[in-house]
Amino acid sequence: MIELYETQRAMRNMRRAAMQRGVIAILDVGSSKIACLVLRFDGNDRALDSDGIGSLAGQSGFRVIGAATTRSRGVKFGEVDSMGETERAIRTAVQAAQKMAQIRVDHVIACFSGADPRSYGLAGKVELEGTTVSEQDIARVLSSCDVPDFGEGREVLHAQPVNFALDHRSGLADPRGQIGQELATDMHMLTVDALAIQNLVQCIKRCDLELAGLASSAYVSGISSLV
Repeated sequence: MIELYETQRAMRNMRRAAMQRGVIAILDVGSSKIACLVLRFDGNDRALDSDGIGSLAGQSGFRVIGAATTRSRGVKFGEVDSMGETERAIRTAVQAAQKMAQIRVDHVIACFSGADPRSYGLAGKVELEGTTVSEQDIARVLSSCDVPDFGEGREVLHAQPVNFALDHRSGLADPRGQIGQELATDMHMLTVDALAIQNLVQCIKRCDLELAGLASSAYVSGISSLV
């Protein structure tokens, strides 16, 4: 069993380390095809030092040096149906992308479309401890969001602030350092079926790959189309 909440920080640190070393792979596990992209980072991406507020890390400063797709096998409705078939399909896509890139990759960010994703809109509000917004204020306002009861057998996959408001000013992407009295936030949270994620994680481990991140394909598609 894995607890996504407990592993998110570990995956984030692994993802940051892989990006700083310069190479990471993106693996899209779908019902019709499995795709793999190998990305090389130039080391100048300032987003690598961000704390997850604002733009997604790796939004710029990389090149696609390898790409491959293969027919999906063992995946139904976006979830692993046959472990052995899915493992072979993933290995085929990753090995072909590595051959094009002429480099081996050990860390992948996996995207998937299944696991019954459900979205929630959360809101939180706190009084500032000082006169300017600090890291601690950001942490407090995010923690103040009222999380609904999303049921047993489900895990939080994404919890991303989509807006900050400082007093009467809204639409702030990063309010740190700004002067005010009351800080509010709107957060988007996405939950998924835990068992479906555990099967995908197990399959990737069987491919001798380190999991540096998990993402919902629908969520990633929305972000990429809006950036």
